Amino acid sequence: MKIFTEIKPDLLNRSAVALGFFDGVHPGHCSVIKAAVSKAAELNITPALVTFRDHPRILTLGKSPQLLTVIEDRLQLFDELGVEATLVLTFSEELCRLGPAQYVQSVLVNCLHAVFVSIGYNHRFGRNREGDAALLSRLGQEFGFEVQVQVPVAIDGDEVSSSRVRQAVSSADMDLTCKLLGRPYSVTGVVMHGQARGRSIGFPTANLNISVLKLLPGRGVYAGICRLHDGRKLPAVINLGYRPTVTSDQELTAEVHILDFNQDLYGQILTLEFWRYLRAEAKFDNLDALKTQIELDCQAARGFFLHFPGCSAEQKLPV
Repeated sequence: MKIFTEIKPDLLNRSAVALGFFDGVHPGHCSVIKAAVSKAAELNITPALVTFRDHPRILTLGKSPQLLTVIEDRLQLFDELGVEATLVLTFSEELCRLGPAQYVQSVLVNCLHAVFVSIGYNHRFGRNREGDAALLSRLGQEFGFEVQVQVPVAIDGDEVSSSRVRQAVSSADMDLTCKLLGRPYSVTGVVMHGQARGRSIGFPTANLNISVLKLLPGRGVYAGICRLHDGRKLPAVINLGYRPTVTSDQELTAEVHILDFNQDLYGQILTLEFWRYLRAEAKFDNLDALKTQIELDCQAARGFFLHFPGCSAEQKLPV
């Protein structure tokens, strides 16, 4: 997939474009993106997408909400959905001063030569979010591109939205999160050196350095899958918390114990998939008590991946 970061004339010849921030890339977002990809295949043109690196609130409020998907996550998901070119914009004063018509002409017309544009029903664009679906349709008639507005996607009777997914993640409801996203929630980070306390009690862990912009699930212990840099997917126990038994530090840590695995992972990039919340974080009287609980956690994770009907054969194999 080609990635552009500046608005320049003639980046693409003819394209079908999906517009949106797409935090989470949930089924509602996917419907917007798939419409553009499908139209591009029909017309034999480039399936493209316009998004923003940072959340819109970073400019309006001076801070960003924690994200379900940082830009690297989103780009990977866009690529998997068949997008061939993505324009990643950065919110700036200059960009935010563009009126809706100016934005459309500079980005969709001059830059991407869009002949088809797909948006969600509540998409807004241009200065002060003045542009909406009705205005985009009128501008499409003026500039010669078709606009298709996608309807909301509902699960369990309620619309799927980034805020609904965010609430499920924060409350550690990984079953609902997976249902809303259509995939397990995941985080990616580089393995950094810790204090090797897990190894000293027989349960080596990899400590991940995760972007501060990324939303982490609620504190606790999870059954999950660890995706290694070489593509392997291995069952694991993931801990998010402050490790109160071994330290008084108030630094939230994300650490993973991969079942039946004892290789050096320092400096490597790992992705953790959160499949099932096992228990809350707890402080134990001593390391022996902690070790006993970790053994129970590992047993619970093994049992989950052995019997969970939604778990693929590939994920069952290592257990």
